[in-house]
Amino acid sequence: MERVDRFSLLLCYSLGLADPKTNKKNLERAKELFESVDAFEAMELIDLVIRIVVDMQQIKPIVTRMLHSFSKGLTKESRPFNKDNRLIKSILANNGVINSTLDSMMTHVAQINSKKSLQEHRTPILDSLKVLKEMEKHYIMKENLLFPIVEQHIEQNKCELLMWSIHDDIRRNLKELINFLENKKTDVKEFNQLIGALFFDVRSMVFREEQVLLPAILDKIPPSVFAELEKEQFQEKQVDPSMLSVINQERKIDLGTGLITPVQLVYLFNNLPVDITLVDEDDRVVYFNTPKERLFPRTKAVVGRTVQNCHPPESIDVVEKILLAFKQKKQSSAHFRINLKGRFVQISYYPIYDNNGTYKGTMEVSQDISELRTLEGEKRLLDWDDN
Repeated sequence: MERVDRFSLLLCYSLGLADPKTNKKNLERAKELFESVDAFEAMELIDLVIRIVVDMQQIKPIVTRMLHSFSKGLTKESRPFNKDNRLIKSILANNGVINSTLDSMMTHVAQINSKKSLQEHRTPILDSLKVLKEMEKHYIMKENLLFPIVEQHIEQNKCELLMWSIHDDIRRNLKELINFLENKKTDVKEFNQLIGALFFDVRSMVFREEQVLLPAILDKIPPSVFAELEKEQFQEKQVDPSMLSVINQERKIDLGTGLITPVQLVYLFNNLPVDITLVDEDDRVVYFNTPKERLFPRTKAVVGRTVQNCHPPESIDVVEKILLAFKQKKQSSAHFRINLKGRFVQISYYPIYDNNGTYKGTMEVSQDISELRTLEGEKRLLDWDDN
């Protein structure tokens, strides 16, 4: 069978999974192909389904059913890819922790359902959930390190949007479960619904990473890309001015109100009490600063990436609306306020225009305003304790 015909049959079957009851003819035509679907073909199919269907809540069940259908072929070999680079080792180690944590919870969940009581098992399950909460860094690392690389080297990359949306589902489920247990709620049925959704999403994400995404991409991304990642971008850290080109370190830059060196500029931006990200007129990230405690993670891998791809899929419409309003000069700023890990954060967007009024980009500024929102009255005296 020609590859085009084969792919067409698989795509028709996959799109029909929006309503499996009416998909029997497509199933009959395509089912003999299921066991031969490999990781990259699955990734291509997911990419097309996302481009065609668009609505993420409709896409999720379709892709879940797809991967279930293709699972026999996709699991012929466990982790069928080269594991010898730091990023992949980190992903696999994190998945090991995630799987063992879920396994340890299973006994407690079974006993809760046997006794119809949460009381004895509330604390150990909470402890396990907090381990998973800590493992949210795994999803942040994928979003900020792995996804930009995939975008640069693989055209069929829309599966990232689906993964990011499921990451957000996992984060939300974790938060709800921890809140449920910490507030001493006792409804076993509600607990089962929450824990069931969490288990399904987390387990399926491990499968999608190890049996679809990584096998599909690793042969198509040059090893040198991962080597560079290991040297410069694997961990978040402040820019060290001493790492700048020797030629440029002391070169004076005329900023109009003074002359400043690149080293001084790095120190200046490193010590601002805000996160800054600069996007150019083509919606691509060109710069971000590295304060000591960044509110939102950024890595060098995001430079050159479209700002739309730096946000979860559910936020893209809002990002597009802001950028369009700035380009059309209909708005001069946009502001949001959120609670983030115990801090109250303001996120602001400002358009940038040149002297002729031509749109040149957008600046994102994020600041922890927890203390600012409590201030009252004037403060004119220094209140340092010299001791």
